[in-house]
Amino acid sequence: MSSQHPKSVRRRLLTVLYERYFEEPLDMLSPQDLLEDGSFSREDLLANMYYLSDRGLVELMIGYNPPMFAAARITAKGIDLVENHYEFNLLFPVKPGEQEEDMAELPLLVERLVEEADYAPVDGEARHSLLRDVQYLRDEVARPVSRWRTEVITTVIRWIGEHVQDAEESLPSLIKIRNHLRERLG
Repeated sequence: MSSQHPKSVRRRLLTVLYERYFEEPLDMLSPQDLLEDGSFSREDLLANMYYLSDRGLVELMIGYNPPMFAAARITAKGIDLVENHYEFNLLFPVKPGEQEEDMAELPLLVERLVEEADYAPVDGEARHSLLRDVQYLRDEVARPVSRWRTEVITTVIRWIGEHVQDAEESLPSLIKIRNHLRERLG
C-alpha cells in the first residue's frame, strides 16, 4: 500500500477514535483494530499516531513491542477538535477535489477577515453585528465546498461591508474575498 498524505491519515485516525469513544468511552483500540479496515499502512499508522499523541489529541498505551504502541484512545482535546468542524477541516482537510482546490484560499482570507474585524473602527451595535456576520461567514466556509450556499456567502459579505465606512482600508480581506468569489463563481 502506498503512503498517504499524513493529514489524511491523521483525519481518519481521529475520526475512527472519535466514533469508538462514543460507542465505548473507556475502550482503547489496538494497532490491529486500526489496521483492519485497510485505510492506511502500518508505517502510516505509527508515525501519525505518535504525532497525534505529541499534539495531545490521542493517548497511547505503550507496550513491550516498540515502536508499536499497545492501544490508543482519543483525548478530550481530540474530541473538541473533531467537533469543531472548521478547525478540524483546517488542520486535517478532507482530500481536496478540483472544486476544493479552486476555493482553498477563501477560508484563509476569511480568517484574515476575522482578525481585521476585531480591529475595525466600529462600536456598539454595529461592532456586534459586524463580528456576528463575520462569524457567520466563517461558519459557512467551514463546510465542504460542495455545501456552500453562495447566495448566503455573497449576502453576508455585503452585510459585512455595510458595517464599516471605509471597508477597503479597515477590512482589506473583504475586498480580496469579493474578488476571489467573482473570479471563480462569475
